[in-house]
Amino acid sequence: MFFTTKRDAQSLQEQTGDYINKSGIYDVIIKFASVNRGDKGSISIDFNCEYKGSETTFYGLRLTNNDGSDNFQKPLFNKLLVVLGIDALAEPTPEDHAVGKDRQVKSFAVLTELSDQPVKIRVQYSYSMWQGEIVERREIKNFYRASDGAVASEVESGENIGAQLNKDRAYENNVTYKDGLTEAMVAEWKAAKKAGTNYTPNTVSKPATANPFGKVS
Repeated sequence: MFFTTKRDAQSLQEQTGDYINKSGIYDVIIKFASVNRGDKGSISIDFNCEYKGSETTFYGLRLTNNDGSDNFQKPLFNKLLVVLGIDALAEPTPEDHAVGKDRQVKSFAVLTELSDQPVKIRVQYSYSMWQGEIVERREIKNFYRASDGAVASEVESGENIGAQLNKDRAYENNVTYKDGLTEAMVAEWKAAKKAGTNYTPNTVSKPATANPFGKVS
C-alpha cells in the first residue's frame, strides 16, 4: 500500500501556520547558510531558516562588493558569528537541499558551522521600485543570541545582556518605503496581487537604479 487516505478531522483541517510576513524580531533556526558568488565578483550569504515549522529564506547579506571591497553588511555577519560563538568558518561545502514549495533539489555552497543554529533575528521589510514594478525585500538588521537575546558586544563583555534587544523592540515594526512609495501604495499593490490583478503606483519620485532583490550580480 503506497498511501492510505485519512478522513478524520485532524487530517483534513486547514494548515494556517506561522510565517514571517512583516517586520519584527523572530526566533528562527538557521537550517543552512550558503555562499552566493556573483558574476561580477561580489559575495553574499543566503540564510535558509525555519520559523515555527515554516521555511523561509533571507537573501543577500552581502560581504563584499563587485570590486572585492568590504560591503557595509560584512560587520553584521561577523556579529552573527560572535553571537553563535564561532571563531572561524571553513570553506563552504557542496550540499544538496530540497527547497521551495515544489521541494526542488538544488546545490548550495554551505557554511556547515552555521547549520541548525538557533538565533534571534531582526527583520525589516522594505519596498522599492525595480523596472517599473514594486519589489518587496526583507533586510536583516541584527542578530541576537537565542537563549538570552544578547547581541555580539554583550556576548563579549558579558554585561547588559538583552539591553540592545529591548531597545530594538521599539523599532521592530518599522518598514522602509523607497522611490516615492507610500504605505497606501504598497497596501493597494498587495490587494491587487491577492486579487490577481496588476497595480502600478501613480507617482514615484525616481526609479531604483540598483537591484533591490539583494542577490549579488
